[in-house]
Amino acid sequence: MKIRVLVVEDEPPIQRSICQKIEESNENYIVVAAIDNGKDAIQYLKEYPVDVMFVDMNLPIVSGKELLKFCYSEKLPVLPVVLSGYTDFEYVKCAVANHAVDYLLKPLNSQELKLILQKIEIRIREQQQEEKIQNLTDAIKGFNTLQTKESNSEKNPSYSMLLISLGACPYENERNYRELFEKLDLEGNFSQIVSEENFWLVNGKNINEKIIFVRRDQVPDINHLNQFVRSLKFLGLTITIVFYKDAVKVSDIFATYHLLQKYARKHVIFLKNSVLIYSPEGFKSDYTDLRRKIDGMILQCKNMNISDITDSFAELLKLLTVRPITQKEAVRNIKYFVSELYKVHHGHREFFEVEEDIQFILENYYTKEEILKEFDFLLKDIFGIEVYDSRDKKIIALKMKNYLDEKFRSNVTNQLLAANFGFVPSYLVSIFKICYGLTPMDYLVNKRIDEAKVLLEDGSLKIKDIARVVGYEDSLYFSKVFKKFTGVSPKEYKGGLSGNK
Repeated sequence: MKIRVLVVEDEPPIQRSICQKIEESNENYIVVAAIDNGKDAIQYLKEYPVDVMFVDMNLPIVSGKELLKFCYSEKLPVLPVVLSGYTDFEYVKCAVANHAVDYLLKPLNSQELKLILQKIEIRIREQQQEEKIQNLTDAIKGFNTLQTKESNSEKNPSYSMLLISLGACPYENERNYRELFEKLDLEGNFSQIVSEENFWLVNGKNINEKIIFVRRDQVPDINHLNQFVRSLKFLGLTITIVFYKDAVKVSDIFATYHLLQKYARKHVIFLKNSVLIYSPEGFKSDYTDLRRKIDGMILQCKNMNISDITDSFAELLKLLTVRPITQKEAVRNIKYFVSELYKVHHGHREFFEVEEDIQFILENYYTKEEILKEFDFLLKDIFGIEVYDSRDKKIIALKMKNYLDEKFRSNVTNQLLAANFGFVPSYLVSIFKICYGLTPMDYLVNKRIDEAKVLLEDGSLKIKDIARVVGYEDSLYFSKVFKKFTGVSPKEYKGGLSGNK
């Protein structure tokens, strides 16, 4: 897209020279108008879009100074470059006050002009990129502002969309997705298959999501997308990309985004990064044979001891990862396996309690090794010799609670609790939830939010400082968590308090 330039100069030879030098110095610029007085320049600016204005300060009818003031007061999206035949402190002062990009002496020095044009181009491209990302973000939220804000060169734009989702569920409290996305460097890696000016990366509505919009004439093929997903750093959780190949108009972005969200949740692949091409029908597989094999394994488990049962679970996991299977189907089959075990072995715990543990494990662990370790402990806890009675479990839960009360400002995770208390995370989560009605991480967040409320009520600290005090290095992430748990942002909460005084 060419950068549109208006030249306002009252001396014809100089005007022609300036116009010629601008277009010769940088092919990305086009002089759309050359005007000899400030009054006509104001009229032109009211009617036509301009990106850059080269303006002489000594103009007839309306001076360059008044023209600059008009642009500034009307908040016109034009970058002024001031021209003058001599250095005058008042002119320089006026240029600075009205946010002129630079101040040039006539006659123009070609090298100096080239440098200024390069600087302006970088600034304009950055502004355009920021506006584009903001407009696409608004479209994701259902605001179709893009239709009115798009540049003249992009009437009725359309895109291909990619939804990138981390993990198997919308969010997990202990993960800092902002930090995880920074480590993935999606922009840098995607620019290896599509040039930077042809795609835009925006945040999804859930904290574990990003969306990439790609120009329709630059859409990558499936091989390049697979190359992209292979280039991403392993972060201990699966990455699912859903690719919507068809053209998406601005007015359809909101609806398409929700289609991709539903598709990702339904079709995320168990323990594998994947690129899925959106299809209204989805993809279907026949799992009848899988269920028969599980039934056969259950029959074999009837006369097994607990260590053999955990070996059978390892076989089940192997069976579930031989070929791609959806997360939902894998969870369904693992729950079926454990529920059927109850028919051939006595369990120390009710299945509905165990079902929550299974869900927790499969939503928080994304390698076979981690899942095997968690289920080895879980199955022994259910079907093995009961080592800990309810009183012992209450003592462990209380110790965890005291630990969280003391360390809530630190970076506490389920893995850290496991290291401190000597049990696998899912077991600790289970006994804590039985005793206190919520998981350790939910308890931790509630503790942090309660402390944040006290500090907000005090009013002496800034929100970013409060975030750090209660355990969040990232103040934006803190604000999202605060709003999720309270329904309002920290700023709104603080404002509500001051309004009630």
